[in-house]
Amino acid sequence: MSSLIAFLIAFPLVIGAVLLLVTRASVRNPIVLASSAVIIVASIAAVATFGNGDGVFFGLPNGITPGYAILASEIAITALIVVIGLMNRRFLAPAMALIQLGIAVFLEATGRMPEVDAQRLFWFDRLSMVMVLIIGIIGTLICVNALGYMRDYHRASPMIRGRRNVFFSLLFVFLAGMFGLVVSNYLPMMLVFWEITTLCSFLLIGYTRTTETIGYAFKALNMNLLGGLGFGAAIAILADQHMTLDLAKLTSGPASGVMLGAVALLCFAGITKSAQMPFSSWLIGAMYAPSPTSALLHSSTMVKAGVFLLLRLSPAITGSTVGYLVAFVGLGTFLFVSLVAVTEQNTKKVLAYSTIGSLGLIVGCAGIGTPELAWVGVMIIIFHALAKALLFLVVGTIENRLYTKDMENFDTLLSRLPRVSVLALVGMAGMFIAPFGIVVAKWAAIRAFLNVPGGQGAVMILIMAFGSSLTLFYWGKLLIKVLSMKNVSEYELSIQRRVSRYEWLTESALAVGVIGFTALIGPISDRVVGPYALAAFHAAPQTLLNIEPAMLVVMLAAVLFLPLLALWASRRPYDTSDFYTSGRNADSAHVMGAALGGSRTVTLRNYYLEGVINGALMFRVGTVTCAGVLIAMVVTGMVVR
Repeated sequence: MSSLIAFLIAFPLVIGAVLLLVTRASVRNPIVLASSAVIIVASIAAVATFGNGDGVFFGLPNGITPGYAILASEIAITALIVVIGLMNRRFLAPAMALIQLGIAVFLEATGRMPEVDAQRLFWFDRLSMVMVLIIGIIGTLICVNALGYMRDYHRASPMIRGRRNVFFSLLFVFLAGMFGLVVSNYLPMMLVFWEITTLCSFLLIGYTRTTETIGYAFKALNMNLLGGLGFGAAIAILADQHMTLDLAKLTSGPASGVMLGAVALLCFAGITKSAQMPFSSWLIGAMYAPSPTSALLHSSTMVKAGVFLLLRLSPAITGSTVGYLVAFVGLGTFLFVSLVAVTEQNTKKVLAYSTIGSLGLIVGCAGIGTPELAWVGVMIIIFHALAKALLFLVVGTIENRLYTKDMENFDTLLSRLPRVSVLALVGMAGMFIAPFGIVVAKWAAIRAFLNVPGGQGAVMILIMAFGSSLTLFYWGKLLIKVLSMKNVSEYELSIQRRVSRYEWLTESALAVGVIGFTALIGPISDRVVGPYALAAFHAAPQTLLNIEPAMLVVMLAAVLFLPLLALWASRRPYDTSDFYTSGRNADSAHVMGAALGGSRTVTLRNYYLEGVINGALMFRVGTVTCAGVLIAMVVTGMVVR
């Protein structure tokens, strides 16, 4: 086990270094394909050797201890941030990085750091298993998809300097950081991997080096470094009070006293990384990066690190005021970003807001902290990773062929890109078509919120109900765009033939994954997610979700119905009839007569509740509201004993 985990961390780092030196696609492509296959096999092998499923702790092979390697890594990361920041005349990020490094140096120099248990550096349980599979399979599929996407991306944008060697190198280093993060048990070591993901995301968002993307990249860096600063401060508090830096021991039960303050700071770090309000804007800015970056940050890796940490901390904050405030940050974010998403036309931004909202639900579940809500949080992580990765990659494929991200230009997508549309429908079914994965999880969350005492539970249920209705609205708009059809020219049909084999392979694999996990939701719940949730809270054995055969059939029918219907419709010849609009004759080409002998094309457009919902205002209100709750959470943890 320890050798496999060390391999999963070290191998992507080595491949990242190799890819940095490879500039020819003919060499790079085989390396990426072979390396991705190796990572997938190693991830599955690590899970296969997991044993009976109980959490296991281990160190580096041959009993090696990290020694000063952790501090050296922090110095290297800080030096890179300082250099990049000064080169771009940005000073906030270097300042925060230096403060964080100062904390680490002070703890080491004064001997406040407790002794490291060499046999408890890593913690592998069912939650780690889920995350390793998500990173190892979905993350590597995104890397393979990028082979075709980035080729067409640079062809469509010749003014952007081609630095694909840097791009692919960062992807693999990012995977290494994520592997290390989700298996770490020693907090200072986890913080190093935490900052590796922060640095890689910054470089990936700023890949094009335009003024706009550099600004968004530094916004992401500043916000995530703020979370890292909170993480470092938590370590300093625990070390100064001679408390444990062992994550498993820290979360073995409800925290109190000084430990609760440290846990509150760790929750603050998790909230920033998971892009909850008031830190959501950094993830929206990531939309201007190439689509594989968006898919990697939004689905399988970056933001999942934040909710992963919060789920780890959930047993320590359950039943506390800190926990309830964490929950309201997540649920408030879910509500406000759902309101904003209704008003948005940019398809990638709609996906981004949907991601933030789904993460908000997980944060809400982690804050309340019960076995059932922990089950809900992990189930959302699994289904969201699959469906949202598929949707981001599909939208990237559409963007590279139609040169647009505007939802209004997705009219008659089924006629123009039928196979791509079918894949998009599988992803959308995974996100919102009842009674599929995330909808089942929402139902379970509402049931669990009924048990929250006082008025808090009622408020949470109202937020869930109203926010969920809004998600149906914006997903429904996109669904209409995809399903609409018309007669198209041969040229329009030829566009689909330019989709690369890498994109077909990865997007089809993710679609199969969505369907496969639907079919296996019962065993996944019974053998993986349910036992993890019960073990985390030391609860008595029980069944958290009972999947009857009839329910499974309905779920599979729900996820397959629209894609199969669309596939059937796209392959059949059909005639369009003339119709009437407001008394003016209209033909099958959607053209109607207008005043003074003119004509107008009939379209379904502009249903974004303009004049009803002010998206920018809602985003500001949500940011201020959640910022207030977040400040109260940190103050409560630090002051209330």
